[in-house]
Amino acid sequence: MEFQPIIMAAGRGSRMTDLTTKCPKALLPVGNRPVICYPISMLERAGFEEALIIVLESQLAEIQRAVSDAGDLRLRLEYVPIPDNSNWGTADSLRHIREKVKTDLLVLSCDLITNLPLHTLADVHRTYDATVTTLLSTVPQQFADIPAPGVKTKRKTEERDFFGLEGKENRMLFLSCEADLDEIIKFRRTMLKRHPHFCVKSNLVDCHMYMMKRWVLDYLEEQKNISTVKGELIPHLVKKQFSKAQMSLDQDPTSVNQSVFSPDKTIRTDIYSFIKEDDMEKLAKEFSPWIDHSGDMADCYHGDKIRCYAYIQDGGFCVRANTLGTYCEANRQISRQLPTLFPTKDISLIHPSVVTKEKSQIGSDSVVGEGVSVGEKVSIKRSVIGRHCSIGDRVKVTNSVIMGHVTVKEGSVITGCVIGANSHINERCELKDCVLDNGQTIMAMGKFTNEAIVDLDKMMEI
Repeated sequence: MEFQPIIMAAGRGSRMTDLTTKCPKALLPVGNRPVICYPISMLERAGFEEALIIVLESQLAEIQRAVSDAGDLRLRLEYVPIPDNSNWGTADSLRHIREKVKTDLLVLSCDLITNLPLHTLADVHRTYDATVTTLLSTVPQQFADIPAPGVKTKRKTEERDFFGLEGKENRMLFLSCEADLDEIIKFRRTMLKRHPHFCVKSNLVDCHMYMMKRWVLDYLEEQKNISTVKGELIPHLVKKQFSKAQMSLDQDPTSVNQSVFSPDKTIRTDIYSFIKEDDMEKLAKEFSPWIDHSGDMADCYHGDKIRCYAYIQDGGFCVRANTLGTYCEANRQISRQLPTLFPTKDISLIHPSVVTKEKSQIGSDSVVGEGVSVGEKVSIKRSVIGRHCSIGDRVKVTNSVIMGHVTVKEGSVITGCVIGANSHINERCELKDCVLDNGQTIMAMGKFTNEAIVDLDKMMEI
């Protein structure tokens, strides 16, 4: 394979702890499928045959079982567990599996849902011989300011990333998080001389999908201080584009002067000492008259051995279900996307086994899973109902996610909620903008608004 895919599924879901105390983030259901199934399906659509999945040791068996139960897989999956108490970042996890990676790599998050054809990202990576190519996405209006269910607190303004992109090629010349910037953004004079025309954008989102050269992992092995991919490794590579090599690429790093190494002579500090160029590839470049960039500054690209690029998905469907708000919105919109995201499967929004009594209405924008029973005069709109749920008479469900094996008794009204698996909601309850952890019980006539019910102490009985 040209690229070896690696799915990062060891995240603890720290931005949505109301849902992840009893369920791995990778297994949170979107459209009644574990969210990790979406990147797996994307790899299958692109023709990949195998992938590595990084998981926590304590979640290994559960994730393996859930992915296996989700349906027939053409992809051969190898799970790589990491210690629960390690507190590793994404770059630390890549460092851990370095010996398993033999080619250039494709790194993607388990919570990414997109209908992007992967070849579009690969085309950019190949065309410009990029060190790393990052998938960025514009922020659709429906995802710009999503209210999340649960306890209302003072909402933090989502920190933006600033991307300095050049030309139609979208070479990434600058990258910084808003928290790391002063009021004035400063650029190196040497960079401005070589690249005088570029645009700084703040309306883009890093989708946590990267194609990168294999040698980056070797460099990462030496740079133990880099812990995360998005926050540290990518900005580091962007800056290194403008650094100077301390040695010729033709030289053996063990035979050159000691400035290539750290003071204790154990770490190679020159990033260029990790770049390996094939002799035939080098000869082809020397004889090729082709210039891969337009504009007056085209010549400056020929000497660059570290090159960072971005592909911007401006259209289609692309969301990371990594916050409570985006998770809920992904579920609300997923009914329209399922046929595209799982083209080889027979998609039925309402499972054939669903039993519906008279005068009940299930909207065309809802997903209802296997074995669900729906009572009389029930209304289900823009919601996802998990497998083997029981919905009683005269129940109204709107803009909600109800996970598997939930019982909702007659006369209850559920609006804008996320109901965890194996929960029990008794008669005539009213829940609005609430989050229930797995296995909770709401007693008859319970009324909650903007609550996060995550333990037995918050049960209410009237």
